[in-house]
Amino acid sequence: MPDPHAARVYLQSKTAEQVVVRLPGSNYQLHLVPGGPIVATPQGRLTGTIRCPVWKVDEVSAGGSYIEPVIGRPRRVQGVVIGAEPATNSVVVEVASSPVVCQLPEEWDASRIPRGCRLGLDVRSGSRLEPVVPASSPAGGPTASAVS
Repeated sequence: MPDPHAARVYLQSKTAEQVVVRLPGSNYQLHLVPGGPIVATPQGRLTGTIRCPVWKVDEVSAGGSYIEPVIGRPRRVQGVVIGAEPATNSVVVEVASSPVVCQLPEEWDASRIPRGCRLGLDVRSGSRLEPVVPASSPAGGPTASAVS
């Protein structure tokens, strides 16, 4: 079953240690750690779950949804909670029409944070992209191609 919190992104570049993806319709270029084999379409499209380890959480009442910085590794994510993963103590925040899964520190309980709540999250290094392999295509199969 595909990850319901997967985002559609465009692959900009990749190495063994880092993948740079762009969120559609935005200027965001996120520098992430690859969480598996990165396989994109010939046009550079890729689906994957963006996961950010969080060290500080703020409940906020003002401001929009954003990722700071616009180019680089995520250091702060702010947005509206659209879901939770209690098993990993993570909340799902929507930014630029894309879900970002944020693993909370121990003192926070993801199952107690209501949908619609606005959070500001300070992110540790190590944010990653866990690619989703299409069900119709095994990794590296005929309908997908590796992008170097």
